[in-house]
Amino acid sequence: MRLLKLRIDGALLFCDHRLELDFVATDRVPRDEEGNIADVTALYEGSTVYTQNVLALVGVNASGKTTALNFVRLVLGYMSGAYSMRRFATYADRLGKLGDELTISCVFFERGRYYLIESKLRHSVRKPGDSALGEGGAVDAFTFEDETLWRHPGSQVTRRVVTDVDLFREQSEVLLRRCGPEGDDKVLEEAQRTFLGDDMSIVSVVTGKRSTPVQRPERSLPLISMPTPVIQAFDSSVEYLNWNVENQVFHLKFKNEGQERVLSASMAASVLSNGTVLGAELVDRAITVLGEGGYLIVDEIETGLNRSLVATVIELFASPVTNPKGATLLFSTHYPELLDVLRRKDNVYVLARDAAFLTETIKYSERIKRIENKKSEVLINNVIKGSMPKYPDVQAMREFVCEHVNG
Repeated sequence: MRLLKLRIDGALLFCDHRLELDFVATDRVPRDEEGNIADVTALYEGSTVYTQNVLALVGVNASGKTTALNFVRLVLGYMSGAYSMRRFATYADRLGKLGDELTISCVFFERGRYYLIESKLRHSVRKPGDSALGEGGAVDAFTFEDETLWRHPGSQVTRRVVTDVDLFREQSEVLLRRCGPEGDDKVLEEAQRTFLGDDMSIVSVVTGKRSTPVQRPERSLPLISMPTPVIQAFDSSVEYLNWNVENQVFHLKFKNEGQERVLSASMAASVLSNGTVLGAELVDRAITVLGEGGYLIVDEIETGLNRSLVATVIELFASPVTNPKGATLLFSTHYPELLDVLRRKDNVYVLARDAAFLTETIKYSERIKRIENKKSEVLINNVIKGSMPKYPDVQAMREFVCEHVNG
């Protein structure tokens, strides 16, 4: 399953209570002198629709970057899209301010056909103690109240149609409805709805139901023997780091030490630098997703890592050599400088807050037409208004600190 367009209505943090993201290229797709393309992947041979290999979200604090990533995670979960997600705290699961109802529209591609699924979900907040798992803190809970699945009749669909939910719906035929009048052969029967349950989407009849793990480590090493080229990219002093499955310990050898260390997973994580642990974990996830052609979602990708190494991970997804199956890296960052490694303009979303503290999701290419401009300079200079902290607020903080330090 390839997600092509996502539209969410009922996300109160965003302008007009709507969040929209395109997962396809909307700008021109150039080829190099040998006819190869990078940064995007054709849906199939001969297709004019290309999915983005890398998507980036950037914006000020509290602009909704984590919320947007969590929405994508939620959708991929019930759409049966293989993905892995990295985040560092369980509270980051929350989706922020939501209405009681959400309408989520997804255009997707599956086994040679284009589809649209529109789902109306009831949102509630599960309080501590409600969960049999005993997890602390409140969590968002969703139930499917109604859904309609459309299928486009054409085998070729333009990117304009793919990125316009309303236009796609107009050109498509209803395949299945969750609810509706009795006797309508497009509507699920009561027994079918009961079997499906209110926590599973009808989209599963098209995509199937596969495992979609959500992983949220807190500075954790993958319990595997780490390939030497990977571990040494983040710490060249490490000779090897091998995992002993039988004894559940790591064998760690530094080049300047005569003997190896035998350590538990937690001890190995404490001996290695934070950047080494995070980098090894990130590359391990990347290898898995690149091999499957799925999605890797990374919140604050710069955490603990050197900028050049982050750029290397991004390039793993951008290049068709290391990403032959069209996997997608979706990440957020606080550092505009990271965006300068991205060659395209239509794969960057700027989350900017307006005077009412609502977030506008701005596709960079729709505001900035000149490709020669460095993205970091555009954002740091606040050319896209609301993309950087306000100077008066920063100055007020400086004056407050100065007063208390010197008072």
